Amino acid sequence: MRFSLASVVALAGALVGCPTPGRDVVPESRDVRGDAVDAGAGAHPPADAYTYVARRPHGAVGLVGAHFMSDADAQRIVDRIADDLETCARRVEQRGELVEGALQLVAVTGSRGTAEISDVRFAPGGPVAANALECIIAPLRANSFPAATKAGVPAVAIEATWGIAPSANLDAGADAGRPL
Repeated sequence: MRFSLASVVALAGALVGCPTPGRDVVPESRDVRGDAVDAGAGAHPPADAYTYVARRPHGAVGLVGAHFMSDADAQRIVDRIADDLETCARRVEQRGELVEGALQLVAVTGSRGTAEISDVRFAPGGPVAANALECIIAPLRANSFPAATKAGVPAVAIEATWGIAPSANLDAGADAGRPL
């Protein structure tokens, strides 16, 4: 029995589910920067807050958490994912194939020094899965990841959302700080 790529992507999207109902992947009031936390008091951001968020015109990527890597490395990874997402989203938008979408994933350092992806969840829909695979997962797997150490294997958990960018006719700063 043969399956088309579109049917496999649609099935994968249906099987992995979607983010919890009623919760945006990058909520407006949850942007928390790592330096905004009072480190002297030992306080941590709330469990549903991001330690870092990288926003671009077509999307946003939030760092849920990182293990066995520095904050600077984790932030560089999130920025790289956001940059790759933006570049790809522009290309996909020109083809007329960009849809609103969201994903959650965990990336760990693999044996080849690149990211291995696990625990992926997409918002429903084959086009969402196709955008996620092309614009986030494939570029993430192609880039190097911090090397494993005796302490453990580096990993990041991220959430991302994307969609068509606001019109170029809008005030250039009008969408700054607002959710997609």
